[in-house]
Amino acid sequence: MNKLTKIECFIVGWKPEVLKNCREVSYAMLKKYTAAITILSIIWGIIGWCLADNYLTIQSWYGKVITVTVFVAVIVCIERYIILTHGKLIALKIFRTFLAVLMSVLGSTVFDQIVFKNDVNIQMKEIRTTQINAEIPKRTLLIDNEIQDISGTIDSITNVNQALYDEINKNPVIRDVHVSTTRRQVGTDDKGTAKYETDRTVTQGSVPNPKIEQAQKNEKLLKEYRTRIEDLQNRKLNIATEVRAEYEKANSGFLEELGALYSLLGSNWIVRLFYIFLFLFLMFLELLVLTTKGSDNCDYELLLDFQLKQRKKELEALDQ
Repeated sequence: MNKLTKIECFIVGWKPEVLKNCREVSYAMLKKYTAAITILSIIWGIIGWCLADNYLTIQSWYGKVITVTVFVAVIVCIERYIILTHGKLIALKIFRTFLAVLMSVLGSTVFDQIVFKNDVNIQMKEIRTTQINAEIPKRTLLIDNEIQDISGTIDSITNVNQALYDEINKNPVIRDVHVSTTRRQVGTDDKGTAKYETDRTVTQGSVPNPKIEQAQKNEKLLKEYRTRIEDLQNRKLNIATEVRAEYEKANSGFLEELGALYSLLGSNWIVRLFYIFLFLFLMFLELLVLTTKGSDNCDYELLLDFQLKQRKKELEALDQ
C-alpha cells in the first residue's frame, strides 16, 4: 500500500490494515470519498479565507490560515461522521440534508457577496443614503428642542432683568443706615470696679442699588446662553455633513452587507438566478458523500459488518 493510499485512509478515517484485505471496489470507494472531501475542503477553505479577510478583520496570513484550517477540519469531521456510520442511515440522511441546506445558504451567501461586491457596494450606498436622510431630521429635531429650551430660559431671564432695570431706574441708590457703638470708661465704683458707658452713633448715606449687581450677573448668564444658541445653530448647519462623514467612516458589517445582498436579490432577477444556481451547486456537493454512502456497500464495509457480527456471536457465546 503506497503513501497516497494511507493519506486517503487518514482523511476518510479508514484503517489501512483492514483495507489490505479488500478488493479494488473498496479502493475505488476510498478515492470517491477522498475526492468528495477534498472538493468540500477546498470550497470551505475559500469561504473561511473570505470570511477572515472581509468580516473577521484578520489581517495576518497565519490568522487566515488558522481560520481555513478550522473550516476544513469541521468539514472533514462531518463527512467522516457519515462515512464511518454503519447501519440504517435514515435519520442521518435527514439530518445531513438539513445541514447541507444551511451550509449551502451560508456558502452561497458568502460567495455572492464576493462575486457581486461592486453591486453590493452600490446597494449599500443607497441604503446608507436612506439611513442618512432619516438620521438628519432626528438630530435636527434634538437640536431644535435644545434651542427652544434655551430660548425659553433666555426669555425668562430677560423678563426678570427688565423688572430689575425698572426698579433700578426708580431707585438707582438706596438709603444706607449704619449704626456703630463704642464703649468708654467713665469712672469706678466704691469697690474700685471700672464703670463703662456705651455710645451709639448713627450714620446715614446712600449706596448703589444691590439689584444692579444681580442684573449684571443675569446679563453675563444671558450672554453664555446666546453663545450656546449660536453654537447649536452652527452645528445644525453642519449636521448633514457630520452625519454623512460618520456613515462613510463606519465599516460595513457582515449582516449589513447581507441585508444589501438580499435587497439586491429582491430587485434583480439575474442575481437571484445566480444565487439559486450557486446554492444548488453547493448543496449537491454537500450531499456527495451522503449519496456515495447510500450506494451499495463495498467489501471494506462488508468486512466491518462481518467482524461486528462475528464479535457479537462471540460475546453471546461467552454470555451463555
